[in-house]
Amino acid sequence: MKKVLRTKASAALCVALAASAGCGDTADTAPAGALPADVARVLQGGCVSCHAATPRYGAPMPMVTYADLQRPALSNPARKVWQLMGERVHDPVRPMPPTGLAAADLAVIDAWVAAGAPACTGASCGTVTPPTGNGPSLPCVPTHTFSAHAAGSQAPFTVAGAAGNSNKCFAFRSPFNGTTQATAFGPSVNNASVLHHMILFATDTPQTEGAVFNCDGNMPRDARFVTGWAPGNMGTVLPGDVGAELPGASAWFILQVHYWNVQSAPADDASGLALCTTDTPRPHAAAVTTLGSADIAIPPRAQDHAVTGNCTPSLTEPVHIIGSGPHMHRRGTALRTEIIRGGAAQGQTTMLVDVPNFSFDAQVNYPSDTLVMPGDVLRTTCRFRNMDAQTVYFGERTEDEMCFNFVLAWPAGALSNAGGALARRCIDRAM
Repeated sequence: MKKVLRTKASAALCVALAASAGCGDTADTAPAGALPADVARVLQGGCVSCHAATPRYGAPMPMVTYADLQRPALSNPARKVWQLMGERVHDPVRPMPPTGLAAADLAVIDAWVAAGAPACTGASCGTVTPPTGNGPSLPCVPTHTFSAHAAGSQAPFTVAGAAGNSNKCFAFRSPFNGTTQATAFGPSVNNASVLHHMILFATDTPQTEGAVFNCDGNMPRDARFVTGWAPGNMGTVLPGDVGAELPGASAWFILQVHYWNVQSAPADDASGLALCTTDTPRPHAAAVTTLGSADIAIPPRAQDHAVTGNCTPSLTEPVHIIGSGPHMHRRGTALRTEIIRGGAAQGQTTMLVDVPNFSFDAQVNYPSDTLVMPGDVLRTTCRFRNMDAQTVYFGERTEDEMCFNFVLAWPAGALSNAGGALARRCIDRAM
């Protein structure tokens, strides 16, 4: 019987412009006017999910009105945001939006930019409606939510002003009994203006209840991925006969939150990950297994550097993969995972997931209905572009890199290899 993973995805998201107008620019720097209807339609479908009136998920500026697009760019005040937008929609590495524009929509933007981004009047004008609502898209009232908080307190966590990229971790003792399963996951977004993405880990390494710490390089070695969220993925509902395993009372959860605060003022946030759970175990217990490689050393100025990691699980029965979550950092350009049937170098392959235009700013989950059979090998290949003058290595920081595919599969843990069973990993080279 086929298993289907249902995901709720928002419209394609715009990646934050590297050179952009500030949200606080005064009206006299941007002429009044209205957007042509076709331009407004493209912005509505491709950009406003992040570039709202109050920017969300780390986007540095709004793209809602004609004035927003006419403001000077901070990186080059002689140029306007619309001029940079005209370039970014054609960026082959990190297009805007990350999924790219349809040919017809690209033609609309190209024509408008070529004409000098004119305003319009009358019936030919359109408007962009900013998105509303940040709650999880779940089939239940969440039974548990793990949220960012001040150390030892229920109060929201304060993100420092002008902090840029920062990873913060929040520790919780497991509230579960060891037989509880999750049936759905979703984000609870509190302050979208500074939130970039979140990951919930489980660990058997003792933590301090209510602790808050910097995540960079401080994660326990046995930390195992439970669920995650990034803009574009508003929730995951498991098939009716599948439940995700949750650790018992002796374990801990760590919520890792990536913040991106480009504003000068500090910001409070209590975002988190919400769960639907059941105490009656479903027939199939699933868990996330990490594929990929930690053997990363991207040379300076590398344009298309490949990192490959193999997974050779010791299977005695088929494994059902129901979802993939590719993860790299800002230098990642593409990721794919193939199943090499029977492990033969020149044998038949099945594509599990292929993301040719990976975006750090829109990391989504990809549903699957794929069997891994005994003898199969899973090969994950990541590609990177390093414009810096120094080698980039594996690490937790945004400035470092990763090459992972977080795969949700059942039976729980069956996909791990012997060396990675503790942390639910299947990476042939020891981490």
